[in-house]
Amino acid sequence: MNHYDHLTRLNSGYLPSFLDELVYGGYLTALVAPALILFTSLLTNTRVQIPLLVIAYLIPLIIYSYDYYRDLNKDMITNLGRTSHLQKKVHYYPIILLIYGTILGVLIWKYASNTLIILIGLMIFGGLLYSTILKKLSTKVPLFKNIYTGINWALGGAFFLPLYNSMNIDLSFLIVFAFIMLRTTINSIFFDLKDYQVDMGEKLKTLPVMLGKDSSIKVLHLLNVISFIPLITGIYLKILPLNSLSMLIFCFFSLFYLIMAKNSLSSGSWGNLSYLADLEFILWPILLIAVITLS
Repeated sequence: MNHYDHLTRLNSGYLPSFLDELVYGGYLTALVAPALILFTSLLTNTRVQIPLLVIAYLIPLIIYSYDYYRDLNKDMITNLGRTSHLQKKVHYYPIILLIYGTILGVLIWKYASNTLIILIGLMIFGGLLYSTILKKLSTKVPLFKNIYTGINWALGGAFFLPLYNSMNIDLSFLIVFAFIMLRTTINSIFFDLKDYQVDMGEKLKTLPVMLGKDSSIKVLHLLNVISFIPLITGIYLKILPLNSLSMLIFCFFSLFYLIMAKNSLSSGSWGNLSYLADLEFILWPILLIAVITLS
């Protein structure tokens, strides 16, 4: 049984419908954006406000909702559970997107600075453009999809906070940007393992398509270690607090699901590894809050 098979039987009682909507509607994935901002706030000791967290939450929710809506037929191959669930509300998607967009527009108009508005506009435009045009670059540029995804998550996670507060983007935010970009790029490549067959059919130059699944996992192990270099550098230079070292636990977190992925790939089973990989970013601020509280 693959990663989504046990979630595809929507009437079998495995998941209540509200949990189906939470997972398949993109609401859970969108939590990553405010979690990254909270993480940056804690590392840089910068105040964060609820309107910014809501803005950050709505942006990926809009982009992913549009992407899911547009790719419903294609996802029948790799994500039958999500497709089956979303088909139930396919006629309401334009209304849903309009509601999301209206709420986001009001919040941006009322709370965002001009610089932040420009960045948000570029990110939303780029996200929508990727699903329609830019994705073709992945057939020519190796790892384009992964690097593009990593940069977008890092832009919001690291730079929304200083721009919202009209602060300069100093070295601490740049270090956090590099760390987030590397970790989310690893996450994106990891998800490509699941989509290997589809990406190969579309001739996308993802790491699994170019190197194969086993070699890709070996590269991910290496990137897992390298990704912590910016964080350790920031601590060494006394730019980031010492409690940032607690984040090293996620090196072992990734090590665990990568080892599990290798075993799952050999048996054709994916289990819940994709959700586990995404959970990392939601756990970042939770861990830091716990460490700060206990210290």
